[in-house]
Amino acid sequence: MTMKAIANRIQAAVVGKQGLRLSRRSMMTGLACIISALLPVAAAQAQTQAPLSKWLVGTWLLESFTSTDDKGVVTDAMGPGAQGYLSYSSDGWMSVQLARAGRKPFAVPDMDGGTTEQTVEAARTYFAYAGWYAVDEQNHIVYHNLLFSLMPNWVGSKQKRYVRTEGDDTLVLSGDPVLIGGKVQVTQLRWRRRAAPAK
Repeated sequence: MTMKAIANRIQAAVVGKQGLRLSRRSMMTGLACIISALLPVAAAQAQTQAPLSKWLVGTWLLESFTSTDDKGVVTDAMGPGAQGYLSYSSDGWMSVQLARAGRKPFAVPDMDGGTTEQTVEAARTYFAYAGWYAVDEQNHIVYHNLLFSLMPNWVGSKQKRYVRTEGDDTLVLSGDPVLIGGKVQVTQLRWRRRAAPAK
């Protein structure tokens, strides 16, 4: 609707209720006040209606990582206090890093310094992958197309993540059922948008 059409409607409403005509100056002053009042609402609506592909861009820190089995039992997928970050870039790339809390260092501070047991433990308490992403705006789904993954079986795969947003700074991702520890489970990761610490 044009500004002129809005002005005509306001004037018509006033004439209908009060039986008088507004001066052009009074009408424009009233219109300016109404528009000023509506601008914050319009801005808020524009923000919530931003395309998901743009809204996702940024870095997210992990708040929780849970899994639910077929009996409805919910557990911390990587133990309590798991940490991680997820990054979506504006040019279409993404990466994720997840780590169990309290990971033990290698006995020898060398890239190859861990014993077999320490190396296995390090791999089991960490997960990461990276690739490019695509967004299904209508169904609120983001697809992670993996070029790299700690788990070799996932290289070349397309991982579907259902997206739920809460306000402007909370992202909840869940996936289809997956096998974890011999059990079919559904995972849910809750993220909070974060800027990098100031230098």
